[in-house]
Amino acid sequence: MRTSIQASFFFAALSLFVAPAAHSGSSCSSNSDCGPGVSCRSGKCATAPGSSCSSNSDCGGASCRSGKCANAPDGSCSLNSDCGGGSCRSGKCAGH
Repeated sequence: MRTSIQASFFFAALSLFVAPAAHSGSSCSSNSDCGPGVSCRSGKCATAPGSSCSSNSDCGGASCRSGKCANAPDGSCSLNSDCGGGSCRSGKCAGH
């Protein structure tokens, strides 16, 4: 019984550290919530699915192409340089 209580406490404490990291990729209140060089736009990080960008400076080193960061899951690329350090493969950034 004591072991199960300890395990429950451990996983509850662990979730305090894991949950904020998962949350920061989808919603934000400031640029600091989004990672290095990524802008918070309309409550979403510019590199999150469904978000948008207005310039390359929103995308953390990647290109802003047609209103989407190339390194976002729903973004696209045509050159490796679009991906900000990653590779462009079949129109998608890889290596992030």
